[in-house]
Amino acid sequence: MSKYVCAALLLLAVGCMRYPEVSGSAYEMAETLSTVCNLQSDQQLQDYRTLIDDRLAASELTASEHAMLTKIADMAESGAWQGAELEARQVMLDQAGR
Repeated sequence: MSKYVCAALLLLAVGCMRYPEVSGSAYEMAETLSTVCNLQSDQQLQDYRTLIDDRLAASELTASEHAMLTKIADMAESGAWQGAELEARQVMLDQAGR
């Protein structure tokens, strides 16, 4: 299978994924992460990680919300800024109608 076919299948699979319902705080953090990814700022990404850690400690995010946002932040940190931005936006889109 060519690398292009694999990439297309991966995008199709990712596009079919749905995120669970999240709290207002997690939604806000997804918005913030989308902005950080758009700016492609390593410093703001580190600040974002501190912010979500603080929100977890204050019980403003659940452990699963924190893990989900951390996974997306990890994508950005690996250089997949656009993919991470799309995932953060998907979290927000999946909340529509809930």
